[in-house]
Amino acid sequence: MEGEWKQQQSLRVDLSSPPEEIIEYKERLQKVNLLYSRAENYSRRKRTAAAEDMYHKSEVLAEQLIEFLHEFLQTDQGLQIWFDRLPDENNRGLTPASLPQAINSRSRFNQGGCCGYIKKSKQEVKIDAVEEALDKLDNPRSTASEVAKLAAQAARLRAIMKRQE
Repeated sequence: MEGEWKQQQSLRVDLSSPPEEIIEYKERLQKVNLLYSRAENYSRRKRTAAAEDMYHKSEVLAEQLIEFLHEFLQTDQGLQIWFDRLPDENNRGLTPASLPQAINSRSRFNQGGCCGYIKKSKQEVKIDAVEEALDKLDNPRSTASEVAKLAAQAARLRAIMKRQE
């Protein structure tokens, strides 16, 4: 359990320090989001000319953002893991909802990406450890000493979980 939790902590550190390209992408995406939100606001307030202007500016920035994304992904394919999805091939729907999000983004448009299921809470790590210990107990090939050792380990893990609840 402790080894798994150390891996989770290491994963969190890695996700908290993205490469420079990802940081710049997020800053540019934030500008697209801001312009698009302004356009939506103008549209609701029946200011169609201002809304159209903001929508156009937002689309231009979104196109530039996708070009920037393609440029740095061509030079380093490994950076794809930092995104929840790849951009649309035809650049359809240049809205914040259609643009790829960084996996460490808290945006409502983030679709989870590759690391959403890898990241676990400390409680989930503990539950996995208890389940693994119980699975080993159910293994019929275990010797009596292994079963006793696993039972003690499971009891310790249960005690730790009860203390933290």
